Amino acid sequence: MDKKIIYRVFKGRASGKEIAIVRQWVESNPGNREEYMRERALFDAIQLSDFASTYTTASKSIFRYTQTWLKIAAVVAILLSGSLYFLTGNKQEELVAMNTITVPAGQRVNIVLSDGTEVWLNSRSKFTYPTSFSKKQREVYLSGEAFFDVTKNDKKKFIVHANTCEVEVLGTRFNVESYEATGEFSTSLLRGSVRITNSAHPSQSVILKPNNIASVKGGKLEVKPITDYDHYRWTEGLICFKDAGFKQLMKRLEKSFDVRIIIENKNLENYACSGKFRISDGIDALLRILQKDTNFLVEKDENTNIIYIK
Repeated sequence: MDKKIIYRVFKGRASGKEIAIVRQWVESNPGNREEYMRERALFDAIQLSDFASTYTTASKSIFRYTQTWLKIAAVVAILLSGSLYFLTGNKQEELVAMNTITVPAGQRVNIVLSDGTEVWLNSRSKFTYPTSFSKKQREVYLSGEAFFDVTKNDKKKFIVHANTCEVEVLGTRFNVESYEATGEFSTSLLRGSVRITNSAHPSQSVILKPNNIASVKGGKLEVKPITDYDHYRWTEGLICFKDAGFKQLMKRLEKSFDVRIIIENKNLENYACSGKFRISDGIDALLRILQKDTNFLVEKDENTNIIYIK
């Protein structure tokens, strides 16, 4: 098999005839499929290698970084993997190469999809997307939190498959939070229009208007106005909170830094705090700043990754 054709498939530039040739070759024997996946892994490695050498020129890479985003040394912590899917529909088979990005705790990633859609991925998020979209629609898969600026295309829907719900859009700016560990789901719309469908109860569907947030409460979709836009400044590398309860803030830190926080100090139950912190400073620095405003001790068990607030 001509490797130039295989790489055109990876880049989403192959013709229908070339895709059919590669599909037939992959299906002909297990050895061909293994070779295909090896080339896929090499292709992904080259993508990361190219980024490492040219990360200062954002237009040359699907990854975009600023000083508040990942440092170059953190690139090795991003897990980018490829897989192969055969999609069947209307008697046509399409070979689709999928990429998966897993973002480490305390980090963020900004990528641009093949249609020009820009996606910001928050800490501890897993995002799966095709190297190129099908002719009919654009589908991606999210576990975690992401902010989307979707390129408008009235003829091709953009669908985000989250753990609890499905979000369908044409062109818009919105935030989706759907961490599998917590089972919580919310979508905040800043511009455009989205349709949200409860995966467990498909009859539950709402069309969200700008400046509103939809979430699942007790198995049902609820819609409320957005009251705090600073929450979405995580795309800038900031944790922002206003009059937040101490327990509520610790929950956010658990999610961002992949730790467990146990509050043993009862005096903090009624303590509310406000502030803005850079995620890149780390959880230890953030807690030290909070200690200047109220009295508590911090103990960390490195073996269990548990922080005790005393």
